[in-house]
Amino acid sequence: MAWGILEPTTTSGLEHVPGTAQLEDNTLESTAHLKKGIGKDNEIVLIPQPSSDPNDPLNWPLWQRDLILLLYCYCTNICVGGIGPLLSIIAVPLMVQFHVGFTQVTLLSGYQLATVGAVGFIVSALACKFGKRSSFLASLALLLAGTIWCGEATSYNSMLGGRILQGLGTATFESITFAIIGDLYFVHQRGSRMAIYVISQTGLVLLPSLIAGKVAEDLGWRWSFRLLSIFLAVGFLGVIIFGWETTFTRNAIYNLDTSSHNASYDLLPTLNFPNRTKQNIRIIENLKAGNVSQTEDVNNPLEKPMTTTSATDVRPRDSFLKRMKPWSTIYTQESLFKIIVRPFYVLANPVIIWALLIIGFSQLWGVVISYTLAQIFSPPPYSLNPAQLGYISAGPMVAGILGCFFCGAVSDPLCRYMSKRNNGVYEPEYRLIIMVFVPLFAGIGYFLFGKMAEEGKSPIALSVIWGVIFVSVQVVGNAAGAYLVDAFRNVSIEIFIISMTVKNFLFFGFSFFLNDWVSKWGPAKVFDCIGGVMLALSATTIPVYVYGKKMRAWWHTHDVLAKI
Repeated sequence: MAWGILEPTTTSGLEHVPGTAQLEDNTLESTAHLKKGIGKDNEIVLIPQPSSDPNDPLNWPLWQRDLILLLYCYCTNICVGGIGPLLSIIAVPLMVQFHVGFTQVTLLSGYQLATVGAVGFIVSALACKFGKRSSFLASLALLLAGTIWCGEATSYNSMLGGRILQGLGTATFESITFAIIGDLYFVHQRGSRMAIYVISQTGLVLLPSLIAGKVAEDLGWRWSFRLLSIFLAVGFLGVIIFGWETTFTRNAIYNLDTSSHNASYDLLPTLNFPNRTKQNIRIIENLKAGNVSQTEDVNNPLEKPMTTTSATDVRPRDSFLKRMKPWSTIYTQESLFKIIVRPFYVLANPVIIWALLIIGFSQLWGVVISYTLAQIFSPPPYSLNPAQLGYISAGPMVAGILGCFFCGAVSDPLCRYMSKRNNGVYEPEYRLIIMVFVPLFAGIGYFLFGKMAEEGKSPIALSVIWGVIFVSVQVVGNAAGAYLVDAFRNVSIEIFIISMTVKNFLFFGFSFFLNDWVSKWGPAKVFDCIGGVMLALSATTIPVYVYGKKMRAWWHTHDVLAKI
């Protein structure tokens, strides 16, 4: 039992639990045939192992991978932050324009989020079959069209139509963008990059609202959408030129993190399986050296014939123009229907259900504040205008960035430290250690926010407290997100699709009664209830950490997805 994580029973039949990996080069003999990092990471085993194909994203220069991630982070922030929370800032002008109440304005976001959840499965299926690039391009086109529509809407129903079109486009950026981190980076690089992505998705999610408030006050609410459409157009152009396809079909022998004994983990020599190990080392050396061979053996862990090509036959990296193609190839022969229903099957995994709930509810409560912002701060004693409502977003925005940087600075080094003291073996559950900070920030934040809002305390102080709450959201998103990518990378798209669906339908359901709930109970009682829920959910991280490896073994042994 390493660091309190229970080992699976021997009856599971696995020599290696997917997700567990040899991260530190503690024994040279055991990792001599594997590629390792460079510079300060020269003792870190690269997981997964990069192939010899220059079109493998893992072989691209790190600066290119980082710039692609930053491009998608920019688009994610504009799409998720600009599309969703924007209406909370301009709620009062919309109420005046369309002669509706707070609940009707909230439902404009509710129906948009319901659309996101409803089409997520189709987006997932298309991304799995045809790659992620085409999905991103189609989504940005829909978002741009929907945003222009909203800016010119002349009635409530017209605005609702534009919001639904925006929902069709937002689904990609709320789901499969997480999986890009698994496509582009090795395990030891993912924690810091996940923190950067979480900054864009949640840390800076209120930046568009902060800008929109001032724009709406000076130029009118329509210009909030018009300005957003300009930023979307810039992102769309960037993805057309530089948003290359990150999906890559890599031979199973390279995936040290997602396989059991019958795949690539046997590349790590052990005393128990010397023959299979030597065979696998020969296979991977042939793959990397480019020697021509035909490998087929009943004891071969790949179980299927595998051809390697000569060095002269290795195709060069695709040209820049070819990388700009909107669609490259088909990545799976599975039917679209089968892929569409796959996300439902991950709900058979209790750990995934836990992650869906804690991520969904932590983000839901942040949306509760956004949806009720105008309701709490527009009437007396605050009487804030749209620009001032936007300024309140500064607190959570700054705190969110700091929280994400904290997660990025702590997550990877902590995992390396724990791996080094576990004979170099990495467990995905190490990502959950930073969840210890969630009860602290969530407890202080929610309990104080409701009480201070009901007592009419300073908006600046409330902005700071909202920031404390937002730190807890960043920690949950970073820890649980990185854990899911590392522990269940082979079904990461399915997991984040179902997560997006659960989260958005939660938002949709709450949009029907949220404003009435705050009016009836008052902010103090509402946020006391929310704080209690988050403390309870945080406590459930302990059994997930302890039993997580056993659940990973059970999930792989009883793989439901392999049976459909």
